[in-house]
Parts: sequence; structure tokens; C-alpha cells
Amino acid sequence: MPALRGSLTYARFFVSGELPEDFRQRLMRAIRLRAIQPLTPEDEDLERTGFCRIGDPYAIELGYDDVFWNEYVNLGVRTDRWVYPGSAVRARMREGEQVYKQKTGRDKMGRREKAELKELVMRRMRKQMSPAVSAIDFSWALNEGVVRFFSHGDKAAARMLDLFHRAFGSMSLSLVPEAPYTLADRLGLSKAERSAWDELEPSLAEPDVDDREEGEEA
Repeated sequence: MPALRGSLTYARFFVSGELPEDFRQRLMRAIRLRAIQPLTPEDEDLERTGFCRIGDPYAIELGYDDVFWNEYVNLGVRTDRWVYPGSAVRARMREGEQVYKQKTGRDKMGRREKAELKELVMRRMRKQMSPAVSAIDFSWALNEGVVRFFSHGDKAAARMLDLFHRAFGSMSLSLVPEAPYTLADRLGLSKAERSAWDELEPSLAEPDVDDREEGEEA
């Protein structure tokens, strides 16, 4: 779900920790260090997440003006994943098993041998395909100490939280998902107000974004 166009549907996270005095320079260095390194067939990783320019997942050389928009840090959180068509994997596994049987004269492959064959099949397939690319917009309001992440998917949020920790954890910054109790703490409610707050009944909203792993190319 994009921040620059379409419906403004997002999850909120509070930033815990104080920004250092030279935060713009330090944030910029950390962001460049954690810019996405696109997956290649030779990589051992099956999935990788990193920063890209907001609105353009293929722009990964990030400059100051790409990132800082007045008092906001705006980025894309891009994930590359190898997605193997199940039918193609099964067909190539059958072919490999037939070759194995012909060479060895055995009727069946062992569990370990099947696992090794599957790994070989996937390595070969990676050389004939491209990883699935998805990107989700990320907007950090520095003055508010709030991050807006334009997805409600649990897996997408987990990837973003891990990336934030790897990028900014050395500055003692972390993210806390918005929830009634965390919001009440930030508002500084009195005991009476907190009691009334706790008695509020939550309302359920229909989710706008599902948590599909088969990400559409951004």
C-alpha cells in the first residue's frame, strides 16, 4: 500500500529512544549501509530485505534528498524472494529421480538424496528466473517519533522491524507497535483517564491488505 498514492492505510509504530545530535548524518549512513542488495542466483539467501527509494523499488543508490523530506524520513522497504512454481519443481524432481534410478538401478531415493536433489533443482531454476520483488512505503515523522508503515501484514511488519533494528539499533532506537496501552502511556493519562480508557470496547476493522507471501512486483 503506497504512501504517495492510493488509500492511506497504514500501521503505526512509536520510536523508542532519543535521536543523537548529528542524527541526519548518522541516519543517512545507516540507511545507505542497509540499502537492498538485490538477490542473485549465486546467493545462499532465499530472501533479503533492505531500503530503497520510496515509490521506486529499483532505485537503491540513496541520496540525502531521496530520504529526507523536511521532517520526515521516507523510504521503501524492499524484499526480494525466490518464489518457485510448485508444478515446475515437481516436474524437475521427477526428471531428476528418473535419472537417478537409471544411473543407480535403485527404485527409490532416500530422504537425504531427495533433499540434495531438490536443492540442486532450485539452484538451477534460480539461474532461469528472477526473484519476486515487493516494496512497502515507510514514513518516519521525526518530530512525532512515529513511523507509518503502509501494510498491515504480520510478516511484512516483522521484516521491517528487523531491518529497523539492524539499521538503527546501534543508536539505541527501536520501534514499538501502536496498541491501546502504549498509546495511553504516550498520552500521559491520569489514573481516572486510564481506567476509562481500559473500559473502552475495541472495534474491529476489516483489513485492507492481506499478508500474502506471493508478492506482486512493485
